[in-house]
This record gives sequence, C-alpha cells and structure tokens, in this order.
Amino acid sequence: MKKFMKVKKQLAVNPTDITDFNRDTDQLEAFWLFCMFVAGKNSDYASRCLTKLIHAAKLGQDIGEYGVFNYFKSIGEVGVHNTLVANKVGQYGRLTKGIMQSLDLDLLNCTLDDLLNIHGVGNKTARFFLLHTREGCDHAVLDTHILAWMRSHGVPDAPKNTPTCSKKYRELEKQFRYLSRLKFPYLSDAQIDLLIWSDQSGRISGEEVFDMKFPFESRDGVDD
Repeated sequence: MKKFMKVKKQLAVNPTDITDFNRDTDQLEAFWLFCMFVAGKNSDYASRCLTKLIHAAKLGQDIGEYGVFNYFKSIGEVGVHNTLVANKVGQYGRLTKGIMQSLDLDLLNCTLDDLLNIHGVGNKTARFFLLHTREGCDHAVLDTHILAWMRSHGVPDAPKNTPTCSKKYRELEKQFRYLSRLKFPYLSDAQIDLLIWSDQSGRISGEEVFDMKFPFESRDGVDD
C-alpha cells in the first residue's frame, strides 16, 4: 500500500479567499496551477481538481511535500498529461503544454509578459495570478462578473466575454479601474475583484457586501 507523506503547507485554494501576498514558492506554484485550471471552469470544480492533484501519490511521494513543479519535472510531459486526466481536470492538451512551459518560471518575480508567454495563458489568467499574489498590483481581471458589473455602471457596450485583443483588454481595464476606484475608494484592486465576483456569483449576503464596501461604517449608517 502506498504511504502518503503529510502535507506541511496549505497548498489548496479556497476560491472565496484567494488573496495572499506572502505565499512561498510551493504555494505560488499551486496557485498558478489553480489560475490555469479555472480558465473556462467553475472555480469550485477547479479547486477540487487541484486539491485532488496535490494529494495524489507517485512512488509514495506526496506532491505537497515534494514541490509541485519539481514533481511535474520528475514525471515529464506524459506523466503530467496522465495526472491531469486521472484528476479529471479537462483541457488536457492546453494545460499539459502550459504546465510544462511554466516549470522554469520564477513566480516570485515574473512579469505579466512572462506569464502571457505561457501556452494557453491570456490576459485574464495572467492578471488574476498577479493581482492576488503581488501587493499593490494595478491589474484588473475582466471575467464575466466584472464585465457585467461594468455594463451596469456606465459602460453599456462592455462585452459579455473577456476580450482576446490585448489593446481592447487594456482599454476596458483602464475604464474598470477608474470606475471601481470611484465606487470602492477604501478597497484595493484585489479586494474589489473579490467583492464583485462574490457579489455577482451570490457568494456573500447584502450585509457582507456592505461591510466590504464601507469598512468604517456600521450597517445603520452610524460610525462605530
């Protein structure tokens, strides 16, 4: 019987609590996998796939103990593909190639362009990773929730889907950051991203939305 080694670090990703500016290398690698997995998928499903993969064993060695990227390097491209299939991640061709190209990334210091050079990674995925791992990052993750928010806040022609044209993406990103900073002056870009996603997807109540939007006020409008 295979013996699983105990995972010392929290590598799993909670979609409702993703911002962490103090991740170590292993945690960054796991979060980068989540960012690639979640493209085109439900975030809860992507999180479950990542958790299963982290705890998968190879020759008695737990991925979480061995290091995610080192594990993938050790099993090679075919092994990566088979691991993704075993955990039912989907999009196997795109993800296998993207993961193999990611294995030499310095996720602590990589740039937006470094991430965009990875196969299958677009503006939204690259910015999602940077926004929730780098303090002070000024990017916007233009997913369907953000775009819907824009259409209801003065940008009626915002598309329903993430633009693939980088120039168009940057234009909409600039508009969103301007509008969102006016609407949420007390929040960081990462907090705004999580708030809108949580609100639009029904993850939080109206009271929780109020608490996030107005951190210095009580719910009855009187300062605490």
